[in-house]
Amino acid sequence: MEALKKFKHQIIFHLIVNFAITAFVTLPSFVHYPLAGLKGYLFYTAHFLALQFSVFGFVYFISLNRFAFNFLFPILFTLFSVAGYWVYFHDIAISQGIIQISLETTPDIVVGLISWPLITYLILSLALCLIILKLYNRWNIRQLMSPLTILAVMAVISYFAMESYKHGAFTRRLPYNVIYAIREYADRNQLQLKKVPLVTTEADSLNIVFILGESARADHLELNGYHRPTNPLLLKRSNIISFSDTFTPFTYTAQSLRQILTDATFTDDYSQPKYSLIDVLNKAGIESNWIGNQTPEKSFEIFKDQARFSTIIDPMHSELSFQKAYDDQLLPDFKRVFIPGKNQFTVLHMMGSHWWYETRYPETFRQFLPVVDNKHIGSNSADQMINSYDNTILYLDYFIDQTIEHIQKQNANSLVIYLSDHGEMLGEDGMWLHAQDGRGVSNPAMLIWYSDKFKTRYPEIVEELATRSTGRVNLDFVFPTIIDLYRINGIGHDKTKSLIVK
Repeated sequence: MEALKKFKHQIIFHLIVNFAITAFVTLPSFVHYPLAGLKGYLFYTAHFLALQFSVFGFVYFISLNRFAFNFLFPILFTLFSVAGYWVYFHDIAISQGIIQISLETTPDIVVGLISWPLITYLILSLALCLIILKLYNRWNIRQLMSPLTILAVMAVISYFAMESYKHGAFTRRLPYNVIYAIREYADRNQLQLKKVPLVTTEADSLNIVFILGESARADHLELNGYHRPTNPLLLKRSNIISFSDTFTPFTYTAQSLRQILTDATFTDDYSQPKYSLIDVLNKAGIESNWIGNQTPEKSFEIFKDQARFSTIIDPMHSELSFQKAYDDQLLPDFKRVFIPGKNQFTVLHMMGSHWWYETRYPETFRQFLPVVDNKHIGSNSADQMINSYDNTILYLDYFIDQTIEHIQKQNANSLVIYLSDHGEMLGEDGMWLHAQDGRGVSNPAMLIWYSDKFKTRYPEIVEELATRSTGRVNLDFVFPTIIDLYRINGIGHDKTKSLIVK
């Protein structure tokens, strides 16, 4: 007890500091989680406590130096509190894209975001920060030979141990995600690109719409024989070719898109510069557009930036948010930029079937029941997981159908290529989601729709695509196939990977 009395002020101080950090910084990362059942609540309570414990360790070691604490704590606490406000009240997941928007937006937009709730939140956090600094400088806090030192060492080790066990367990939550997002922003655009030589196109008013899907697996398309009615609209359409045997070794978006949108191979180490598909099309005089619902990561944002027209429809909400816009909000911008009778290439980048599934489709598409009700995957049944996932595929069917419907009305010489960046594990060997090995995640959904005008002009291409659909298709087909479809001259590429070259 005498030892505890000796370190009484230090212990009370760190309890106050951790209470403040909990209330204003770490708790916001957990308040929007949809949870149900004791197991889910216990899991995320343990997750929250482990995260807060690790934060304590870092704060403790900063507190051992008077200058470091007095200088760093108010800056970091205020910064993280502002982030906490937006997560609390707007369900915004802090990411590199959010940092980019924050640093590069115009002053008038910043002023427009200031509100009385934000001001009140900041006043409270600043008042608490001043109380903490006053206590710190009044009490004897910097006691290294303290039982808290052992706890702090364990706390810091726990951070690295947890991240080593499961990357993102802590770094996707406040306050760590702010630090990592700033680092990613500073390091973005690491992909080295080749300078495109003089290129020309022989295409005549070819309008390709490239729908980039997310986490959709081929064997959950009714078009490919799936036992559920997940494609009621596309099954009624003619001119659809579905590819059931696709393959990619890349199981998450950052890996997959930089390969799909360049001339890189599956085994490429990216030590040498690559050609960007968007850059090649631009140089050939083909109008490029990028309309996205995913906040671009550093691995592929360069492609968005290269497009003649680019927009992200819901930039403040990432895939980690529970208030993300639905993909059909991509369509108004698409209808505005789509111009028939013109060489054009438009990317529609979807949120698709990314977890959490229940935020990926409107309620009218909740046809397969029961659905997931818990962010903790282990608290949901396999039926709930698959039902929710299949509802996202049903919504995908609607999205693609609406895209085709608009193009068809324009009587354009057009091709729609839908390709998911990877698939999803749905309980095989006890595994769920993606970013891991498995047949479900390496076999993404892919289909092509061609207009009647395209069929009339290029019957041999349609025939070749139909032939190729019965065999295996690797996702390194995109670059050479698009180059060949636009009949671009002056750029070297592997024609053996093209889907339209016999």
